[in-house]
Amino acid sequence: MTRELRELLFSVTTQVREIRALAIVDQNGLTLESTMSTGTLEDSLAAFGGAMAAQLERAKRDFESGPVYLAHILARDRQLFVVPVDSERALAAIVEAHATPSTISVHLLALAREVQPLLPPDTP
Repeated sequence: MTRELRELLFSVTTQVREIRALAIVDQNGLTLESTMSTGTLEDSLAAFGGAMAAQLERAKRDFESGPVYLAHILARDRQLFVVPVDSERALAAIVEAHATPSTISVHLLALAREVQPLLPPDTP
C-alpha cells in the first residue's frame, strides 16, 4: 500500500511541475506518506496540514457547511493547499507561487479521490 501511495504522489509531482511537494498527513500532524525526504520541511508541512485538516473538520461542524473540499493559502513565494481525504487525513501540497490555483485544485481533488481507497478506513 505505501509503495502505491508513494508512486501516486510522485507521479503527480512529475506531471504537474508546479507542485513541489505532497504529503498525506493525519490530524495529529504525522506524515503517512510524502514526496520529501524526512526533514524540517516535511515536518512543517505535516504539522500545518494536520492542524488545517482538523480546522476544516471543525468548520464543517460549526458552520454546518457540508464537506470542505480544500483550503488554499497564497503567499508571496509559495502556495499551500490542504485537501481533506477523509475525516482524519488530508493531502497537503506546497506549490509554486505562479501556479494557477484552479488548475492545481483540479489535480489535488482528483488525487485525493485516488488516494482514499489506498488508505486504511478512517475511524468514526
